[in-house]
This record gives sequence, C-alpha cells and structure tokens, in this order.
Amino acid sequence: MNAAIKNAKRPAKKLHAAARRKSGPAVAALHLLSDAEMRRIAEKIFKFSDADETEVEIGVVSDALTRFANNTIHQNVAEQVLTVSVRTVLDGQTARATTNKIDDESLRRAVAASKTLARSQPRTPGLLPMPGAQKYGNVARYFENTAYATPADRARAVARVAEMAEKNKQTAAGIFTTGVTQSAIINTKGLFASHRQTRAEFSITILESDSSGWAKANSPDLSRIDPTALARSASEKSAASRKPSEAAPGRWTVILEPAAVLDLVGFLFYDFAGTSVADQRSCFNKRMGKKVLGENITLHDDVYHPLQSGAPFDGEGIPRQKVLLVDKGVPSNLVYARATAKKMKAKPTGHGFSLPNDY
Repeated sequence: MNAAIKNAKRPAKKLHAAARRKSGPAVAALHLLSDAEMRRIAEKIFKFSDADETEVEIGVVSDALTRFANNTIHQNVAEQVLTVSVRTVLDGQTARATTNKIDDESLRRAVAASKTLARSQPRTPGLLPMPGAQKYGNVARYFENTAYATPADRARAVARVAEMAEKNKQTAAGIFTTGVTQSAIINTKGLFASHRQTRAEFSITILESDSSGWAKANSPDLSRIDPTALARSASEKSAASRKPSEAAPGRWTVILEPAAVLDLVGFLFYDFAGTSVADQRSCFNKRMGKKVLGENITLHDDVYHPLQSGAPFDGEGIPRQKVLLVDKGVPSNLVYARATAKKMKAKPTGHGFSLPNDY
C-alpha cells in the first residue's frame, strides 16, 4: 500500500492539483477490529495454548505520511500493520512470540513459538501472576476526521504552506502525517483492555540562506492542527534569525516554547520510575521530598488530561493513575509497575511495560 507523489520540479501553485490527481493509490483502506473480533482472536489462541497463563496483545497501526521539501511534495506513503503477540507462562518461565496473520495455523504457530521460547528461558524471579479484569476511565482520543484523512487533505495544507514560503522567498520542508492506532490486552485471567486513538502531526522547517525556523504540533484531532499558523511561526523565526552574530558569554534570559520545555522535561521521565530509584540511577535518589526545582514547577502525569495521549492502561493492563510527580519544586511521588511496586512496598500506578521487556 505504498505510493509516492513526486513533484520535485513543479512550482507550488501546481502542487495542489498534481497531488489531487495522484492521491488515490496512496489511500490505505482502513480496517479496524471491533472488541468482539479481538476477543475471538484471543479465544482461538487460548484454545491452542496449554500454558499456565496466556496473554494476547493485538495492535493495529494505520499511518499515512506526506513529506515535502523545496516547497513541493516529494513523497506520499501509507501502510496498515496488524500484529498479534502471544505471551505464555510455564512454571515461572515466560516469553513472547508475534505474528502478523490471524488464520488458525499462524496463531497456533505463534503459541508454539512462545512456549518453546519460554522453556528456553531461566525462571523470572518475582514474576507475578497475570492480572484479572480491571476497570478503566474513559478517554476520547479517536476522531474520524483524522482516521479518514486523505493525501489530498494533507496536500491542500502543504500547498498553502509552500505558496506562503515562495511568496516570502523562503524554502519549506517537513512532514504531515495522519493515522490510527488500536491496541488490546487480553489474558486467561479475564483481563480485557482495549484502546483506539487517532493522531495527526505537522512539522515544518522554513529555510533561508543563513537562517531557519521550526514549528510542530500534534493532536488526536486533525482539526486542532493549523499548518498555516505553524508555517507562519516558522517563517517569522527564520526571518528574525537572519544575519546571525556571535553572542558574548554571560547570563541570558531565555524563553522556551512548549516543545523545548518538553525536551528538557523528557530527560527526567525515567528518573521518576520506581525501578530507577531502586537501582540508584535516578537523579532523584536521596532527593525525594527535597526542594530541587523552582517553586513555580509542578508536574503531574495524568492520562485523563484532555491534552494527553495514550491508553488508560499500561503494558500489563493495569489502570494508569494520576500521579503528582513534583509539587512546587519538590519531587513527591514515583511511578511503578506491579513488580517494582511490590518490591518497594508501594501501589502500582499503571506504568509498567509489556512483559518480558528489555528495560
């Protein structure tokens, strides 16, 4: 389901019409699974498995990408991928095998491969039984306007951006992507967790001979992304950066955009993990409960926040909790997977990876 729109030498004013004429082959037929379909797949796997415990992860990813450079679209691709992952547990040994087919024979082979791999593994110390049925809060992160966006939809936005850049004697490059992800975790203990989410992302760099500007936004709802406004922001940054000069060493006041703040905060993500603190590799070791940041800094991890994304459950199907990480500059709480929470005598917060994992 891959196709390309190659307009490398066409001017921006012709870009929209050319993209519209050639958009058809790059549209992937979207097929998502209902909860009932995913349950049927899992039930088949359970019938094929005689392991102590069996877990099934089902994922569907449908992505489409429009890439542009030199003020023109040069690539348009789309793909849809289905994966079914089977984890078995045999007397404390566990392993996972994955397939991208859902016919009986493929599912049977995945179960057999998982069991064979599990038997070749050492027993996992402290491996907990799989969790049973859980209750999850509601998150609304699926939007049909995003799920069914076409290459022509993205091309129209890129055409406006390219025309703006040419008018300003600048060069635009970037990506515009739309897609859907679907995930489910089902096990023999009665757990069933499923999540469906759309995503759209627009990223642009505006270039001049000696300067550049950048802007980016993403959202589950395509209507919340304004490519023209993002291009205008990047254009203004590029224009303001013309004729750069060296800055003298000293103290400078810097105002960071949200994207830059996220990059900085992102370095701290794993430091809030109970595992990191237990392993003595967190920057918050011996600093929990002490003021280490400014009083104006308060951080929450809240999966239910309207601007957040992701499923309301973790890789084991445990409900994610709202956690106050930093309270007025004071690191206050950590996040835990089930096994780590048991070791550290804490409550799991729904922040575990799928098992087994490399982390």
